[in-house]
Amino acid sequence: MSFWNYVYPTVVAVVVASSPASAEVVHLRDGSTLIGTVVDSDPAVDLVVRTSTRDVDVPRDDVVLLESRASLQKSFDALRKSVDVDREPATAVPLIAWALRKGLDDEAIELADRALSAAATLDPKVDVELPPEFLELPIAGVRSIDVLDDTSAWRLLSLAGGKKPATALLANARLRDVILRSDVTPILLRGLLDVTPKIRTTSLELLAFTTPDGTIEPVIERMLFDRDADVRKVAMAAVKAYEEDGVIYPLVRALRQDDPRLRTAALDALEELRDPRAIGSLIHMLKRASTNAGVTRNNVAFTKQVSIVSDFDTEIAQASVIAQPIVSILQEGIVLDVAVAGVSGRGISVAERAHVVRVLSMLTGQDFGDDVTRWEAWSQGAPAK
Repeated sequence: MSFWNYVYPTVVAVVVASSPASAEVVHLRDGSTLIGTVVDSDPAVDLVVRTSTRDVDVPRDDVVLLESRASLQKSFDALRKSVDVDREPATAVPLIAWALRKGLDDEAIELADRALSAAATLDPKVDVELPPEFLELPIAGVRSIDVLDDTSAWRLLSLAGGKKPATALLANARLRDVILRSDVTPILLRGLLDVTPKIRTTSLELLAFTTPDGTIEPVIERMLFDRDADVRKVAMAAVKAYEEDGVIYPLVRALRQDDPRLRTAALDALEELRDPRAIGSLIHMLKRASTNAGVTRNNVAFTKQVSIVSDFDTEIAQASVIAQPIVSILQEGIVLDVAVAGVSGRGISVAERAHVVRVLSMLTGQDFGDDVTRWEAWSQGAPAK
């Protein structure tokens, strides 16, 4: 039996004329729903629906349908058994849409999380397109959607960076809805320092969306120093969104540092930003890496010397015997003759040198390999050979 053939017979609907005291879901003419309990009813005028936050007066003419939430929950549970979310996550979408129409928001979110998680684990991965109205759902614990307080903003950011994919989509959409009306920049900066990589990446994406003044420095710090490669990649995209000319300067300074991880992060960023002003610094780095390349051998000795009297050289002088000692030296130890596989300035490895060459070639369109002489000649305007 198909999904929709299964849906319609199981829906338990209570028309407006029936007893409203048991109704928990009120469907209105404009397509919206109220979830609560009908606590009062004037047959000639309206209903009073007690929701989780307040009592709502509803004109009777605006009411299309009253449904028992318990009956809807029973129907949802039955329909849920007919959907194989783990193997065919896209088949959950009609049931998610049905739950949204019936006001079963929590059930819709739980099923959407399950469907998106399953879709991400399949090989090959599949796309699951949630109903558009899914992103309009309210989020529990968020006080206001127009102006967020710090507590609500942090809750949204935590959910957006959480492990539940559909909930993360919903929270991210909510943040983007209000971020231009409510200043959540302090919360996003706090998120950059969170231990969860996903929260850091979400904060970076939202900062790239708004590019608030005075926030590019912490974004650059994530680009250079974050221990997670995915976070650094998102930070690179965020830096590009700021369109700040001065970004190049901390990157070229990073190329001169002793930490190879910092230099690699700077090279990755330069490769992403494609700023030709870094060409001179890259050539200088390549030259520094080649400076000590001629040192190929060395030796070291670990020895111990012991002096002993091995014999005496005797002489007779005026009836006296003179003994002249003969001193010998015993020596033991180890002498190592070392062939160095590769030496480069400040620990710049062969792989890092190749990275520099790749970025140089990308920025210049030239291919001189690691030939520093040709790179310097080209940079000074000499024709390429």
